[in-house]
Amino acid sequence: MWKTYRKFLITTLLLSLVLSFAGWAIFNFTSLVSFHPAYIYLLIAYLIFTWIIQYALYRYVQKRLAVFNRAFMGLTGLKLLVLIAAMLIMAFTVPVLFKTLLIEMLILYLLFSVVEIRDILQFMKKK
Repeated sequence: MWKTYRKFLITTLLLSLVLSFAGWAIFNFTSLVSFHPAYIYLLIAYLIFTWIIQYALYRYVQKRLAVFNRAFMGLTGLKLLVLIAAMLIMAFTVPVLFKTLLIEMLILYLLFSVVEIRDILQFMKKK
């Protein structure tokens, strides 16, 4: 489990670095949006949140498939509720940046979900 989890940590860290570089390029070479530290904080928070959820999924994979299925659905639901709460908090705390932060969060959700699901399926296949 630790070897696979470490691989997942490195993969998501590299994805975060690629996204950071893409964000840097967008901020420096276009006039679409201006830089705000909230973009970096959102990426870091989402990365840590993803690591926690994936660690829990690895723990549940080692149990029976029925337990994993319920845990996967429950953790996915919890993840969506936390993200909705985060979006609402952002809407009230930084309304000027809300649209761009929402777009960033949706992009992060899609990209990281693909990596998470691909990784957990490969781990399950080995079991």
